[in-house]
Amino acid sequence: MLSTNKISGRKWMIPVLAVLTSASLLAGCAGNNNGVATPSANTSQTDGGKGNGSEQQAAPVELSVFSWMFEGADAPDSIIYQKLQEKLNIKLKPITASWNDWEEKLNVMIASGEMPDVFISYGIDRPVQYRQWIKEGMLLPISDYGDQYPHIQKSLDNFEALAKTTGGIHYSLPVYNEAGSDKTAVSGHNILIRKDWLDKLGLQVPQTIDEFKQVADAFANGDPDENGKKDTYGYTSSSGGVWWQYPIFNAFDTSTDRWELKDGKWMPEVISDETKQAIEFLNAMYADKTLDPEFMLNTDDKKIEKFVTGKVGMIVHNANATLYNDIYGKFEQAYPDRDPKSVFTWVGTLKGTTGQQRMDGFNNFWCVTSINSGISEEKQKKALELLDYLLSDEGQDLMLNGVEGVHYKKDGDAIAPLMSDEDRSKDKAFSLKALVSWNTDFLPDSTPNKEDIIALSRSTGDYAVPNPLAYLNISEETLDPSLSNQLNDFVNESIVNLIVETGDVSAKFDDFKEAWLSKGGDKVIEETNKQAEAEGR
Repeated sequence: MLSTNKISGRKWMIPVLAVLTSASLLAGCAGNNNGVATPSANTSQTDGGKGNGSEQQAAPVELSVFSWMFEGADAPDSIIYQKLQEKLNIKLKPITASWNDWEEKLNVMIASGEMPDVFISYGIDRPVQYRQWIKEGMLLPISDYGDQYPHIQKSLDNFEALAKTTGGIHYSLPVYNEAGSDKTAVSGHNILIRKDWLDKLGLQVPQTIDEFKQVADAFANGDPDENGKKDTYGYTSSSGGVWWQYPIFNAFDTSTDRWELKDGKWMPEVISDETKQAIEFLNAMYADKTLDPEFMLNTDDKKIEKFVTGKVGMIVHNANATLYNDIYGKFEQAYPDRDPKSVFTWVGTLKGTTGQQRMDGFNNFWCVTSINSGISEEKQKKALELLDYLLSDEGQDLMLNGVEGVHYKKDGDAIAPLMSDEDRSKDKAFSLKALVSWNTDFLPDSTPNKEDIIALSRSTGDYAVPNPLAYLNISEETLDPSLSNQLNDFVNESIVNLIVETGDVSAKFDDFKEAWLSKGGDKVIEETNKQAEAEGR
């Protein structure tokens, strides 16, 4: 969720919606040298850091760190890097690559025996490769050190399901999207709606799936643009299979890609009666021309263009600060004499047919950070200390806000920047935060429309639910991965066809269900249940 104030006070993708626990002010930031202290050459660090003050500080431990974004993070004039050096007595050696080839470069380094000391990867999102690294003993079992590093342990506690896929051990630290200690899922999407059309037609923002359809009908048939023509649609989405329709399917307590536990057995929701009902719902909207007939052809840009220019009244789209303000700016340009907030707003999570609100969320992390198990114990210790510090309140405050008196000042509970965004961005060491967190919910006080963006995000994120079978570890020997891909393609094609079909959709759905099972679905169900039982899902 989006935090209203990081100082007084926590998936881009990505829990939306509980305000972050307060991060404490960075201890000892203020002082000489504009609040930036540098390591004293006379401070003793021998014998585990316990010296008598007469010996010179131990030489800093060097760690190579890899990501596509760390270039310049070790700049000598970086205030943030100086603070990390002071706190941890480390020297970082960034290794970088472009966004387009970073994963390839990492794989080449590992294959040639040059694995970085600390590195970001896709981790379990590349399950075959990741499990091979583990099998070969290349990754430090980070969770084995949780009792020594409480901030690491606290973060790992949010991702217990991931450890089930790797023998109960975490071999990496998930880089979380949104802050907070109890979020396993986040949501980054919402239904946006033309508020001016609602006002003209005397309607309220829909709160239930039935009201959603009623409003869509009114937008299509009630001439909301007052041009005397029937040239508007109630709702549209954009290409990408049937994925963008998930908030509608969720309102029927189902999905096209998740599983549910029924009578002690895991079953795919895509062949459920609830999915049949959702398809019949969208089929009726398509037949009535309240659903844009180009809903599967629109690009994201075309979808937004139709929304802004008044061709459609509701869209499903990303919900974050950047994209909200982008659409806000487009309305500002299209209607210079009107407040964009009077033109559009959001729907949030609809109450479904069961009376409950469901929004399928996404795992509250993207990428993972691993530690090379082959480096010295001294380096392993420093790598763990680095991650633990970055996860602490002090470390998070430093990486989010910078140094008080240098990057910001406090104005009551608010943070007032002392640097422009451009000047602050010159300190590349801020990027090191990505070793542990993206903080996609963190919004500086200077963010335009901050309170609206927080409310927008919470209206779906507060209801985000995790995928109960995410990363289920079914071996390739047991189930050919290509089978799942083939079934996914079949689902996308079939459901789109069912939405635009005429005739008896219910009977055609039953045919689809039988075909799904006969194309390998039965085998997928069997092996999914075996592995889910083995993992205690």
